[in-house]
Amino acid sequence: MTQSNQSYQLIKGGFLFDGKGGAPIEQGAVLLKGDKVEAVGQSHIVTAPEGAPVAVYEYPDATVMPGLVDVHTHLNYPGDGTHTNDVMAEKDDILLMQSIANARQYLRLGVTTIRDNGSKHDTTFSLKEGIRRGLTDGPRLMLCGNALTITGGHMWQNGAEADGVDEVIKGVRSLIKRGADYIKVAATGGTTLGTYPELPAYNLDELQALTWEAHKFKRLVAAHAHATEGIINSLEAGIDMIIHCTFREADGSARYREDVAARIAEAGAWVNPTLYQVTGAGPRLDLAEKEGDTGLTYEEQERYDGLKRQCEDRLVNMRKMAEAGVKFVTGTDCGWGPMPFDRIFSEMDLMVQGGLSTRQAVLSACRDAADSLGLLDTIGTLELGKEADVAVFGGKPYEDVNDIANVVAVFKGGSKVI
Repeated sequence: MTQSNQSYQLIKGGFLFDGKGGAPIEQGAVLLKGDKVEAVGQSHIVTAPEGAPVAVYEYPDATVMPGLVDVHTHLNYPGDGTHTNDVMAEKDDILLMQSIANARQYLRLGVTTIRDNGSKHDTTFSLKEGIRRGLTDGPRLMLCGNALTITGGHMWQNGAEADGVDEVIKGVRSLIKRGADYIKVAATGGTTLGTYPELPAYNLDELQALTWEAHKFKRLVAAHAHATEGIINSLEAGIDMIIHCTFREADGSARYREDVAARIAEAGAWVNPTLYQVTGAGPRLDLAEKEGDTGLTYEEQERYDGLKRQCEDRLVNMRKMAEAGVKFVTGTDCGWGPMPFDRIFSEMDLMVQGGLSTRQAVLSACRDAADSLGLLDTIGTLELGKEADVAVFGGKPYEDVNDIANVVAVFKGGSKVI
């Protein structure tokens, strides 16, 4: 990452989308002063003070936007389909190196802020300190450190198992002492071997104590929930974000619950649906490609048909939740399973298929994502005084989110990354 030695930097684009919710500005520009946004508007209006040194960047065929925010990443993980149990068997130094590589890659794709949703021991805390010291570069990091989980629960290998009210309170305090920006809790099982994704993990009294303690210290709480009872318990506890938000009964059957969706909307809790991950998009797309090339075996065809049904069911549920007033944010779950650190636009495209407008999907990865993390006063939009996090993408992402794959330039805190 290179820091400009100019006092001002002027970034001009064919279009500017400031992330505040209004229409894009044709021939727009953003003026940066040091690490803050100084002015935003049409190019003929936004200029540096007369005589001031200014570096000018012009992108006539691109859109200037706020740096993107991904609320759900796993920096320890390679995103190549390796199972979590195998990843967590690695030594901490290997996981730290994987995290460094992932962070550097994601920043260069225009994602300037990420929330990591659980890693082993102190690996991401070390990465954050390394970025602060300038030893490496990467997005702004919001860390939980380790996910709090029951003994043997989902992500237990992170190192934060806690049972009972006293232990979860101590667990929250310990994570905050180590530098946690927020608290993540595994409210149900997941893909960690030996866990029960269809069942709640923590009891309600444990979740309430955990949430109360976190909120006391001004920390938000996000709950991994792959079962309806886990969602309900999370809402009862006052948790701020539901991750995955899978409607699954105790017997493993899928059943959408209108009453639960209404409660989510009424509570104002954010939902991070992780659509690419939960719809099996990676394997589904691989099978679709193979079907067109060499054809599928009987077993492969059965799996492909099942994944397509699963995807459509999930998108239908999202449309229903959106109609009920549920608030969504983009969080890819990248790193975990077959979800690499280069598909944020694919996640947003699925959100469009799930009922959001293209503009809403873009906002879900900048303004709304920042809001869900409690950071809207500093990032998420291009406004006077905010952090100078800017991403430039070829085309018009507010009309086609897949244009986010066309990265032209990235600035983080006023430093030009690419």
